[in-house]
This record gives sequence, structure tokens and C-alpha cells, in this order.
Amino acid sequence: MKRYRRFRCPEFALAMLLAVCPLWARPQSQPYLTSSEVNKLRDAQDPSQRIKVYVSFQQKRLELMEAASDANGDVRQSFDELLNQYIDIDNEMKNWIQYQYNRDGDMRKGLRLLLDQGPKQLEILRHFQNSPSPAQRGAESSLHDAIADMNDTLNGATQALAAQQKKFPAMKQASKAEAKELKKQRKEQEKLNRKERKMRNKHRKQQNQDGSGGN
Repeated sequence: MKRYRRFRCPEFALAMLLAVCPLWARPQSQPYLTSSEVNKLRDAQDPSQRIKVYVSFQQKRLELMEAASDANGDVRQSFDELLNQYIDIDNEMKNWIQYQYNRDGDMRKGLRLLLDQGPKQLEILRHFQNSPSPAQRGAESSLHDAIADMNDTLNGATQALAAQQKKFPAMKQASKAEAKELKKQRKEQEKLNRKERKMRNKHRKQQNQDGSGGN
């Protein structure tokens, strides 16, 4: 199992590849997802909703891992295979968070859910690690990676949420100030337009009076 990928917020180190390579331009092969899950991701284009979908996929893998652990191998997928899927899903979620962070996608609701559910998933992973079953034989390294991976995800999500909670109210305030300024400019322009119309009408009236006087 390859080592987990670290999540980084742009304040510390920009993931330039993610900034210039949008998700739809990346390879779409996702063998760790079912066709139904791929469709769910395709439908979840909202930044927060996509995070919620990823978290639900991870929770499903943990439930299947518990079943595999209790069944002593008499299941459709092995514990190690499901654990590797869990890690792959987590890495894909990190890519999504980083990409949306770089483009100011509002993920606050999704990040809050992740920070609520993530620690609970960590408890399950640590339980697997501390109370191994025969079905988990050979998965020690992957479990270590999964725990480190989720810890990294939660650290990054905490940083991203703190930054977005600070950024979006400021952006909203700036937007209100801009709207107020535009409204002021429109009023000033309307005032000028009325003044110009008044002057044109006065000029037209004067011309009509001059023409009448000439006759």
C-alpha cells in the first residue's frame, strides 16, 4: 500500500497541479467505487454535498470492513481490499477539498460534517488496529496508513474551514459594499440624466419660442 497523500491548504503550500488541472480533465477510472457511487458523485457538484457523499462512501466501507472482520473471510470482499478502497476514497476527497479551496468553493457545511464524522471513523479504525481479527491479517500497514490519512484529512479540513469561515463573511461584506457603491453610482447617473433631460427640454422650448417669435 502506497503512503498516504498529505492535504495542504494554499497558505502553506499550493498544490499547483490541482489548481491548473480541473477534476473533469483527470482520469475518470475509479475501480474503488461502484457504478452507483460514480453516478452519485457525478450528481453531487455542490462542493459541500460532494464531501458529504465521500464521507458516506467511507462509512459504508467501514461497515463492510466490520462485516468482513466478523465473518472470518467468508465475505465478497476482503478486509484489506475494503480498507484500500477507504484510503482511495479519502485521497479523492482530499483532491476535491483542495481543488474547491483553490477556487473559493464554499465547503463549510461539508467540512463541518467531515469534522463531525471523521473522528468517529478514526475510532473504528483504531479499534480494528487494537483488536485485530484473523480476517485483518496482513492489513497492519494499510491500517496505519488509513489512520494517518484520516488524521491528515481532518487537520486539513480544520484549516480549510477556519479559513473559509473568515473569508466568506468578508467576501459577503465586500459584495454588499460593492453593491452599495453601484447603487450610489446609478443614483448619481440617474440624477445627471434628469438634469440633462431638463436642459434639453429647456433648450428645445427656447428654440420653439425663438421660432415662434421669428414668425
